[in-house]
Amino acid sequence: MSVASDPPSGRIKAAAPETTAQYMEQAVEKIDGAFGVGYAREHPELLAAMVQAAAIEAAIEAGREAHGQAMVLADRVDRELCETILKMKPRCLGKQASML
Repeated sequence: MSVASDPPSGRIKAAAPETTAQYMEQAVEKIDGAFGVGYAREHPELLAAMVQAAAIEAAIEAGREAHGQAMVLADRVDRELCETILKMKPRCLGKQASML
């Protein structure tokens, strides 16, 4: 089964090693750029903290995105439900219901 047809959680798991490697490469570049070449290699605890921080930031952003998508869907469901109720009102309550 291809990654494209996997559920979102499957795609996330499949991309995790690649993403982690990118976080590490970026962290090494930032650390060595700030403190000198080789500093990240000599201070793995700093590298680990940078990778962890990047992963936390990515998780927070993913949560924000998921929340936004859920709110869009909730608004759509709410709107469609209200429209359906208004259409059903005369059938359920009779002709006088349209005056309510």
